[in-house]
Amino acid sequence: MIKAVLDSSVLIKGIFKPLRSLSKDAYSRELETHEKCKYLIKLIEMNDVEVYVPRICIVETAAVIKRLASRTLAARASEGIVKSYNIADEKLIFNIAWNVALDTGCSGFDSYFIALTREKDALLFTDDSGMHYHAQEVGVDSILMRSAAIEALAKKLK
Repeated sequence: MIKAVLDSSVLIKGIFKPLRSLSKDAYSRELETHEKCKYLIKLIEMNDVEVYVPRICIVETAAVIKRLASRTLAARASEGIVKSYNIADEKLIFNIAWNVALDTGCSGFDSYFIALTREKDALLFTDDSGMHYHAQEVGVDSILMRSAAIEALAKKLK
């Protein structure tokens, strides 16, 4: 069975189109990333993919969606994460995350996603270039959504 860890950047970009106030180039890139994130989530639903997120992802997603939209949508989306994906407790990944932070200097938040990916021997999907870099630095298989070809996403999940 294929295992994946989804970063909150993928979940949020899968929900929201980019702001029109971005420069033309940035808007175009972000709109393409939005479409890839939506496609990835559909691929996960269509295929037998076991998805994990660290518990902190629920809080982060709720906070960002509240800022972008409303409390109601934030609650609904974060509850959807709880119902749809496997939520990893901090106890499972704390020591791994601590070592990832010590080895890379990445943020504590990023270290939890990388640690969970390592623990589950999964693929990490992110649109955070820093997280992607640090994941690769410690040998974790990471896919940066903005750089991934849509065909490659389908291949990875079949």
